[in-house]
Amino acid sequence: MKFLYLIILVCSFHISEAQAIDSTITKTPQELYDFHTLKQKRNKTAAWILVGSGLIMTMSGLVINSTDEAAEALTLGLVDIEEVHKGDWLIYTGGATSLASIPFFISGSKHKRKATLSLKGEQNLVGNITFRKFNNLSVELKIDF
Repeated sequence: MKFLYLIILVCSFHISEAQAIDSTITKTPQELYDFHTLKQKRNKTAAWILVGSGLIMTMSGLVINSTDEAAEALTLGLVDIEEVHKGDWLIYTGGATSLASIPFFISGSKHKRKATLSLKGEQNLVGNITFRKFNNLSVELKIDF
């Protein structure tokens, strides 16, 4: 029985194949800029939608709670008003939605930075040798005496 499992195991490794990733495909700086600009716009749009809807939900919950308190004040507390503070969950959900927008703002700013850096990519030069196939950014430190 163990021998049968061993043969099935060996045959399954023999049949399996892997997908090779083609490393020769690189994007031009303009394509990278367009990609990161699009991602930045989408992230900022999503973030502002989340902030706006969170604020609207929070304000609606506050208005609902204030009307409950106003109704209780009009009856001078003589009549029990059930379910006071009906808008609490709306306030909590609105606050959470507003807080959920923070990662989208952060991601949008990262894509904005990447978009500006993608257009500043230059050829790497070391002495008389030019590396044209690499699209890496370089940092230069210059000290004047």
